[in-house]
This record gives sequence, structure tokens and C-alpha cells, in this order.
Amino acid sequence: MAIHGGGVLLSVCATACAAVIGVRQARKEAREAREARESVWRAPTPGAGAAGGRAVFGAVALLALVPFLLVTLSHGYGAESRISAVPFREILDASAHADLDLSDVRAVNLVGNVLLLVPFGAAAAFLWSGRRRVLKTGLAGAVFSLIVEVAQYVLSLGRVSSVDDVLLNTAGAALGAFLVRRWTGRTRARRLTLPRPSRAGGRT
Repeated sequence: MAIHGGGVLLSVCATACAAVIGVRQARKEAREAREARESVWRAPTPGAGAAGGRAVFGAVALLALVPFLLVTLSHGYGAESRISAVPFREILDASAHADLDLSDVRAVNLVGNVLLLVPFGAAAAFLWSGRRRVLKTGLAGAVFSLIVEVAQYVLSLGRVSSVDDVLLNTAGAALGAFLVRRWTGRTRARRLTLPRPSRAGGRT
């Protein structure tokens, strides 16, 4: 229980760091693009800024996986590892209890498995562009989660290697990417509606 709570806390901190870095990087790239458009003496160089941004968010995505690895690759409470290969079995079993609350370990597992990959999804979403960034990020989260579940069983960590964990981790990664897409979409729309300064110094 304490391990999961600590992991969720680390995940929240990673989310905050990813958000701060993301906002700073997005503002920097927007400022550079605006200055390049307004200057008649300097040609715009979108490739360099985009490459630098991808490097930043790639590093943040890797750092955001640290809380996830600390939780999932620690020893569990069971005497031996086992496999739960039936989709939604554990999710439905946990949801069927009317007294389920945040003090229940099953609720912590459900919520924690989603939250732990939200920071990764938010940071990884900046590595791709276009409408499919949520799908690509979700697939990346699914592959990584599947590798971790296999490692849990192979290393005999006393945990349940569950397909539901993969589904919840995938949902967390996709959620992080979805939030980033909504935020960047609103930021881009707001930037496009701002009046542009004219050559004479006024506004058009």
C-alpha cells in the first residue's frame, strides 16, 4: 500500500515537471516561430526547434517512467507470481464491490495503474504530431506495460501479471496524450486568433 501511494505521489510530481517543461518549451518554440515570421532578415528554421523539442520531451518521457518502474518492479505481497490473462476480470471484480474506496488496495491498483503512465503519455505525445498522437502514445504505453508485466513474472516478484494492468496502463498513457492534444489545440487556436502586429507598428 505504501509503495503504491509513494509511486502515485512520484507520478504526480513527474506530471507537474512534465507540464512545466512542456509549457516552457511550447512557449519558446512559439516565440521563435513568431520572431522568424516577423523578421525579413532571418529565414525560419522550424526543423531545429522541433528537433530540440523532441529531445527535451523524449528525456522527460524517460524520466516519467521512473515512478512506474519503481512500483511495478518491486516485490509484491504474494508468495509466488501468477498470470491473469482474462481481460477485465480484475477490473470488474474490483468495481463490483459497493464499499470500494481509495482506502481499498484494489481501488489504489486501478487508479494507480492509470495515473502512473499519464506523465509518460503527456511527455511522449510531443514526440509525434498529427491526429494519431494519442493512438501512437497509447500503443507505446501498451508495449512498455506488456514488457514490464512479462518481467514481473520472469523475475518472480510475487505479483500478478495481469492483462488488466496493461489495459489500465495503456489508458493512462492515452489519457496523458489526449490532455496534451486538447491543450495544444486550444493554445494553437488562441494564437491564431490573436491580432498580428502590422509593419507600421500597429495591429491589423
